[in-house]
Amino acid sequence: MIIVYQFNEDLGEFEEVEVKENTPLFELLNSDKILLFVDKHDKKVWMWGGKNTSTRTKFISAQEAPKIRDKHDMTFRISSVDDGDETAAFKIIVGLL
Repeated sequence: MIIVYQFNEDLGEFEEVEVKENTPLFELLNSDKILLFVDKHDKKVWMWGGKNTSTRTKFISAQEAPKIRDKHDMTFRISSVDDGDETAAFKIIVGLL
């Protein structure tokens, strides 16, 4: 099971996104957003940054990501993924491969 969070620029923190059942995760990808995908099975947190987000927003969200990770499990690894430069592993998680 994957839990998804979206960075809220106004609040400066991540908020959980309600994902409807059977909705492919890749449909949540939006170049104007920064998303966190918490993969409890593989003990990994993926931070995906849309190409239209500012450097400042990416910086703040990178500082906030460990708070979400720690909420689930401090041993989870955080990996950053850029819009348009996604790894095969990330593409599998969101259903693009």
